[in-house]
Amino acid sequence: MDRRTFLLSAGALGLAACAQPERDLLDAYQGTELLLEPGNPPPSTSAGVVAVDDTSVEPGSVPTESPYPVLVPDDDLPGLVFIAEAVAPTVVAHQTLGAGDATWIFDNPIASGGPLVFVLEEFDGLDNFRVLLPTRPNGSFGWISASDVELKRHNYRILVELDDFHLTVFDHDIAIFDTEVGVARENTPTPQGRYYTTELLRPLAAHSVYGDFAYGLSGYSDVFTEFAGGPGQLGIHGTNDPGTIGTNVSSGCIRLRNDDIAHLVETIRLPTGVPVEVV
Repeated sequence: MDRRTFLLSAGALGLAACAQPERDLLDAYQGTELLLEPGNPPPSTSAGVVAVDDTSVEPGSVPTESPYPVLVPDDDLPGLVFIAEAVAPTVVAHQTLGAGDATWIFDNPIASGGPLVFVLEEFDGLDNFRVLLPTRPNGSFGWISASDVELKRHNYRILVELDDFHLTVFDHDIAIFDTEVGVARENTPTPQGRYYTTELLRPLAAHSVYGDFAYGLSGYSDVFTEFAGGPGQLGIHGTNDPGTIGTNVSSGCIRLRNDDIAHLVETIRLPTGVPVEVV
């Protein structure tokens, strides 16, 4: 498949990730390859994602009391997640349904070049969706127009337990993978809360401080409003220093061994829009 390459300095991504000097970050992280492109996700990252159109639901057939915007088979209900992927060049989100003024405006594609995605929390008929937003303050929600997005669904979620240095991946509410992780130092803690994966990147340079892959998250550091030139975005990524796994080492991100992050990307094939609960 033809893939674009995005040359991003460490500052352009700005993941609050590593307790290494900025000079080392810039030397090691010369660029990234975006693995999920707008409208064209590679097969290796689309497993388990079902387009809502594939459910063949007739317009108006969704019961008004349903918590979902489409009818879903019972065996697909455990851990069900709806992703709203932008099809418009910008998406406006309002804090209150029907608000006259825009509260947030999001560009599509996002800064790294990937598609803008949200996780759906609630819907008002089939016209408006309440979604978790990739912005400060962490945990912000807003209402967006259904006409600006297309819906997809999957059944994945991630649980990160900071005190136990532990990450678990669930599919249909069944734990399918768990591993030890490195977490943030006490003076740069990872904010607890609910986030989701917003992008998937692969550093082009060998032995990157971000390891072999990096999932950007919708949350941001409470300590850094700027990190290495970026906005202090949180992430889940690999490492070039596996001896730090199981310790308080990062500036906010969740650090995995390279074999483990590769397993999430290449074997489980987690998409963007996967909820990540940090406790």
